[in-house]
Amino acid sequence: MYEGIDESALREYIINKFTAEGDFDFLKEGELPAIVEAMRGFDEEYMQASGANEGEIYDDDDAYELIFTRLQAAYPQYKMYCMRLAEDYLDFAEEYLASVGAIEWE
Repeated sequence: MYEGIDESALREYIINKFTAEGDFDFLKEGELPAIVEAMRGFDEEYMQASGANEGEIYDDDDAYELIFTRLQAAYPQYKMYCMRLAEDYLDFAEEYLASVGAIEWE
């Protein structure tokens, strides 16, 4: 995933942000962590395919499209919420990465 990043801290941060937001409280117990884990995997898939994990530019729009599409396929029962889940995930991940000095702005 992200080199030098505490993945468990990143996941916890994202889950805590979703929980504090409260918009997805309707999810069944255990689903939010599973969905966040799925989005982490989709994000890693994007990073591998784009070369972002090897120094290429991370394109938020392209990452969003991949995460959104894969999330809809993985969780069809929440298809109408996938856009917001993917957007919030990317925002929360960016917040965390910025807070630990792990991203550079171009």
